[in-house]
Amino acid sequence: MPLDPQVLEIYKSKPAPPEKYVLEEMRAGADATFNDKTEVIGIYGYEDRTILGYLPIRIFYPGDKGPYPVLIYFHGGGFVMHNIASHDSLCRKLSTELNRIVVSVGYRLAPEFPYPACMEDGRAAFKWVYENAPSFGGIPEKIVLSGDSAGATISASVCLWNIKHGLPLPEGLVLFYGMYGAVSEDESESFRMFGNGEYVLPRKMSDWCMGLYIPKDADLSDPYLYPGKALSLSGFPKTVVVSAEYDPLRDDGEKFYSRLKEDGCDAKLIRVEGVMHGFMLYWNRIDKAKELVSEINEILKG
Repeated sequence: MPLDPQVLEIYKSKPAPPEKYVLEEMRAGADATFNDKTEVIGIYGYEDRTILGYLPIRIFYPGDKGPYPVLIYFHGGGFVMHNIASHDSLCRKLSTELNRIVVSVGYRLAPEFPYPACMEDGRAAFKWVYENAPSFGGIPEKIVLSGDSAGATISASVCLWNIKHGLPLPEGLVLFYGMYGAVSEDESESFRMFGNGEYVLPRKMSDWCMGLYIPKDADLSDPYLYPGKALSLSGFPKTVVVSAEYDPLRDDGEKFYSRLKEDGCDAKLIRVEGVMHGFMLYWNRIDKAKELVSEINEILKG
């Protein structure tokens, strides 16, 4: 399917990918493009907190009556950029549309804090929300883990960790175009087709991000680094895996979904045609993103 017309409209104003990636410049550009300086969508209320003495979160409230189910959200950004502010409007949309409290987590970024810091923060955030949800109107037994790109990977890794260690589990996961290591870049047709620099995630940028994030002596078969490398995914709760047609990571996400199904999990794959990696950040400009949120709402209610 050709690129969606609304995606083409966005690409008109997007600069070409840089020849060289400089961390400070990449972060500054990301912050200028995606931030919370303009209120894209209203919400009943929100508050910023710091938990565990170091970890920032933003809690979004859909209304004043509760208790509410909860969605913990981990932002994308290749593990090296983006933050709570960049995903503010998306979290507001998810909170209002899903009628859930959303807890957005500002996990530590590489290279200042390489793997496994973000995964440790993800596990700590889930534990804190599970133990403290009633204090802010949430239901501990009704927590969904979610995130886009790097955030989807964190969500899957946290769930896998809790399964393997006999810890409380979320009631479900909503994973937007994550990187799971279920298919290598060299084996991936979608990486060959869409990783050439014309789309949001060129292979050169992906390799740069992962080079900053993964320590040189890391075990690349570590399932908490790449959940798609786990020997078994048995025990995952209801999981929605979202892929994008024009995303280099499409094949990896869809293989991860297949692994979940093979291991007997309740999983649903939604491939969104005509869109690119990162399309959820443009939810207010891409109708298919809005429709996807409504579809996810129906799945979570079912």
